[in-house]
Amino acid sequence: MAIKRRHTGTSAEKARLKYFLWLLMQKYQPDCYFCHEPFRYADSLPARGTDNLTEHHLDGDHQNMALANRVLVHRECHKAFHTKDNILKEDI
Repeated sequence: MAIKRRHTGTSAEKARLKYFLWLLMQKYQPDCYFCHEPFRYADSLPARGTDNLTEHHLDGDHQNMALANRVLVHRECHKAFHTKDNILKEDI
């Protein structure tokens, strides 16, 4: 007896979640904290591969999960910020 795969509508759920996340981003933080470029709809929840967004802790404390301490940023902007930050620390 073959086992039938049950259709769960995952793609429809993911599409709704992506749209909801996009609406939240537009309302609360429509652009990157570092470069101030607006986020794109595709950034909100990519289909596959690496996420385009990440969070940055303003005070540098990754244990401080308060919303006021966390902002959305492009992954590349975040990487550039911390690379620059590490270079400056080495020069001191």
